[in-house]
Amino acid sequence: MSETLPIPDTLDACQQELRQTRRAYAQLEHQYQELLDSCTSIQDAQQKLLQENEEQHLTIQQLLHQLYGRRSERHKDARGQQHLDFGAEGTAEPAADGAGLTPDEEIVVQYVKRRKQRAEQPRSEQLPEHLPRRTERIEPSLPEGVKREDCQEIGIDVVEILRFKRPELWVRRLEYPKYKLPEASASPILQAPREVALIEGGRFGIDLATEIVFAKFVLHVPLYRQQDALAQLGWSPSRSTLCQIVATAGDLIAPLVEQLRLRVLASGVIASDDTPVTLLTPGVEKGSRQARFWIYRGIHEAPYNIFAFTDSRAREGPDRFLESFRGILLGDCYSGYVNIEQVTGGRIEFSACLAHARRKVFLSREQCPALSSPTLALLGELYDLEDRGRLLSDAQRLLLRQQESVPVMARLRAVLDSELARGILPKSKFGQALSYLRNHWPAFQVFLRDGRVAIDNNDAERELRRVAIGRKNWMFIGSQDAGERTAAILSVISSAHRHDLDEWAYLYDVLEQLARGTADLSSLLPDVWKAAHPDQVRTFRVDEKQQRVERRRYLRARRRLEQREAASLA
Repeated sequence: MSETLPIPDTLDACQQELRQTRRAYAQLEHQYQELLDSCTSIQDAQQKLLQENEEQHLTIQQLLHQLYGRRSERHKDARGQQHLDFGAEGTAEPAADGAGLTPDEEIVVQYVKRRKQRAEQPRSEQLPEHLPRRTERIEPSLPEGVKREDCQEIGIDVVEILRFKRPELWVRRLEYPKYKLPEASASPILQAPREVALIEGGRFGIDLATEIVFAKFVLHVPLYRQQDALAQLGWSPSRSTLCQIVATAGDLIAPLVEQLRLRVLASGVIASDDTPVTLLTPGVEKGSRQARFWIYRGIHEAPYNIFAFTDSRAREGPDRFLESFRGILLGDCYSGYVNIEQVTGGRIEFSACLAHARRKVFLSREQCPALSSPTLALLGELYDLEDRGRLLSDAQRLLLRQQESVPVMARLRAVLDSELARGILPKSKFGQALSYLRNHWPAFQVFLRDGRVAIDNNDAERELRRVAIGRKNWMFIGSQDAGERTAAILSVISSAHRHDLDEWAYLYDVLEQLARGTADLSSLLPDVWKAAHPDQVRTFRVDEKQQRVERRRYLRARRRLEQREAASLA
């Protein structure tokens, strides 16, 4: 039997003990609340640490993917897809010359047939016929006492070896004789006019300037390395001399770049992107600042790439470039673009790049596979439709988008508005990706209303790679003027590359014509020049582009067939 507590004898003692008990209870309740708050704080901190750990893990995976992963962002559904048996290379046999095949099956069959044909063609080991031949006869050493005239020649083995001769520098010495004419002539002195030079009265030929500019902006060789290369050829120019040659070339092509710019602005659609570069600012702030190179890519009627340079990423730069433009601007969701329609009074409509949204979802897909998988699948359907419309006219492509792409976008919006999507933490990587899609949804739908507008801005992004590769070598831009000249030169070179031209030959002719003072700038436009110089078209580039397009269409068609096969077996 438990021992009972004694009861106080008086009322006052009972009241005092009751007060003590209440105080003790209040203390215990306070301690309990403190412990509860402490536990809640620990749980919140733990949850925050788990979230940060997840974000860091995702960041590490993204960095590892950038370093070692596939460059393609194509999503492959991991939900047990069944694969069609195409053999080693998808060797499906056509039925009655393609009769009864679906469009996807026809793409696969045609690609496989072309692959077989290319494989069956023996690779020629012959060196190009147009290269000059210098024949050397290598006589054998005859045994002692044997004369060559006593021997009978029974055949010749011919071996061709491709050789290389280093470039050489040489001085062209021009003599201009002066003649005194008879007194009856209008002018007593006669002399031939001086040939055009890069710099009036200068000593540097157009071909030398072309080589320096080509090496710097196409091969990405900085001027200090070119100094070493030229010194090995017997000429040791100063850095300032090379800078002057590049600057003169940039100023010389400025009128042509202006023509390209006006034509791009006159087109109805422009794709734009930007990339940072270091600008030196001696005596100001830290001695340097982050500047920007911008690209403005025209379409059909203006197939040119225009680069622009600004000393910051402020919207004044794009606003100044686009002040006369009226149409659709395609780009990433840069703050200077997303409200450009309001700023310009409807003169410019913004279309968002869907590849940026897809990239955000792709890189954070591990955080929510249940949502990322259908989202990426729907985005893949949109790109499949764009692949089908690649060779169509603008009107036909628009009809395809309205009939098939619009329902896919509606399904994508339903995924974004689903209860599961709304429950994703907004500050997580995947939550930010979904918010990116929701916040800019009207801009992502612009391509559905205009067949000229691309679904993404990847073509402009790829052109900016020449800046990214270049700055790893030449490191910085020395001044505002140097940045603007660089932008002008990049505009000409990039536009020439877009038309698969020999950049060196095109740049040389442009500099020579402009140095002569030609007024016919339209003949120097890359597409016009290409038609007049078909021998300067790099046909291997055209073939490589076609092969990449064919392979991309083949992979997409094959994936669609696999998905339909998996759906039929499910």
